[in-house]
Order: sequence, then C-alpha cells, then structure tokens
Amino acid sequence: MQILWAFFSSLLLVYPLTYSHAAGQHAGEADKIQAQVNFHDQAGYTTTDASGIYYHFGSNLLSEPKIYPSWTYGIEYPLYFVGSTMRFSVTLTNTSTQGNKSFKIRIQALNHAMETDGALGMELAPPQEWIVESLKPGETKTLEGSVYIAPNPDLPSGLDVTKIRI
Repeated sequence: MQILWAFFSSLLLVYPLTYSHAAGQHAGEADKIQAQVNFHDQAGYTTTDASGIYYHFGSNLLSEPKIYPSWTYGIEYPLYFVGSTMRFSVTLTNTSTQGNKSFKIRIQALNHAMETDGALGMELAPPQEWIVESLKPGETKTLEGSVYIAPNPDLPSGLDVTKIRI
C-alpha cells in the first residue's frame, strides 16, 4: 500500500475558511506507479513558520500562533472556505517501460484535521474510494474527488490532511 499526503486547513471565524495542498509521490509499486494530487478553485493560500499559521485571501491576511512541525514551513497551501467544497484530482501513471502488465488499483481519500504535532485528528469527511480496473504501461488516468467542508464548531482551525492510499 502506498500513501500520498495532501494538506489543507480550516479556520473558524465570522466567515470561516479552509485550504489544501498536494504533497508527495506514490511509493507502493514504487517504481511502476506514480501519483500526484492537485487541488482546484482555491480561495487563497496559507503558509506556516516558526511563529504560526497565516491565511491569505483577497487582500486579507489572518494569522494564529499555532506552531506546526517544521516540515510544513515555507509551503503555500491552497485555501478553501468552510461551508464550501474542496475539489481535487488524483493523477495516476503506470511508469513501466516494458511489458504489458496492467495494474488494478484501489484508491482511498481520507480527510482529517491535523494536530500541531503532525498527528491525524478529527475526521472531516467520510472516506472516498475509487477502483481503476486497468492502468497499462505508459497510461495515465485522472480521478476527480471533492470534500464538502462542513461548518462545525468543533473543527479546529489550522492545517488539515487529505491522505490518499493507493
């Protein structure tokens, strides 16, 4: 099983918001299948550093003194509003250069809040699952997914994670 991590966040305000970012590469049939996550139609972006988290949307900048692991620093994460739908795609490529073996692939997307220590927290949406019946050598397929980010007073502000299992 290979895992691809993608990050997003939520911030509960008078007009709350959330964001996401793709990260990582598929590593299961490691040398034969490559995966990439892309997010679509974001409302802005956020960043983190040793001082906290920063939400950028329009001409607005909001921040919180929440400190996340240093591996989250210096990356722009796409931003989505709570109460909206985060749309994403997962692109799979069979990188085999020889043979004609097709792969049958099961993909799951899991969405959770992220704790400041980097651990997975509260579930944000039920898991989504896709089956790719056949991915031939050299072939690429793109799957579309979405997560409704429900307004929830218990949803902590800050980074969240979409974990793609392949």
